[in-house]
Amino acid sequence: MKALILANGRFPKTKKLKNELKNASFLAVCDGAIKHIDSLGIIPNVIIGDLDSIDSKMKQKYKDKLVHIKEQNSNDLSKAFFYCKKRGFDDFVILGATGKREDHTLANISLLLYYSKFCKNVVIKSDYGEFRVYNLCKNKLIIDSQKGGQISIFCFDKTAKLDSKNLKYPLKNLSLENLSSGSLNEALSNNFSLKSSIEVQVIIYFSK
Repeated sequence: MKALILANGRFPKTKKLKNELKNASFLAVCDGAIKHIDSLGIIPNVIIGDLDSIDSKMKQKYKDKLVHIKEQNSNDLSKAFFYCKKRGFDDFVILGATGKREDHTLANISLLLYYSKFCKNVVIKSDYGEFRVYNLCKNKLIIDSQKGGQISIFCFDKTAKLDSKNLKYPLKNLSLENLSSGSLNEALSNNFSLKSSIEVQVIIYFSK
């Protein structure tokens, strides 16, 4: 089952992502983001968080949708993710997780690696592209892409050595020493392959 989570970052502007919001079978909204979909007439299934970013008018209007989670050890996005997970959802699309505060953006992107341990699929989408998690090993993994598409590969394990095919700047037994090492690459066909010297998770950004 798929859940769409709207975080309180930059609200999507493209028609495609707005349609995803409108057509979501289950929509969980982090509290402060309710103001955006309220203006579009979209009704969420739940509004989740510590409720410190939602005004009294919205609290009253959506009082039957509120899920108040007081603990402060996780952010509202994580509260929404695990709320949905407990209700059987295992496929996640996250919108509004980037933009605005840069520290929130970095934290939300890095959380993908954590979330991926608990679900079948999780992706962060924005007006500019999307972040996905892939599991690599010594056997090559074929990844769908678009010829000429701009991609960036982020690996947080410096001991992993990566190899690639069908990338403009090939990886050849390369350890990504910092977050910029695998960025700003380009797919040469409608798919490319990656493999790693050890089992490792990577985050790949596909730019639109």
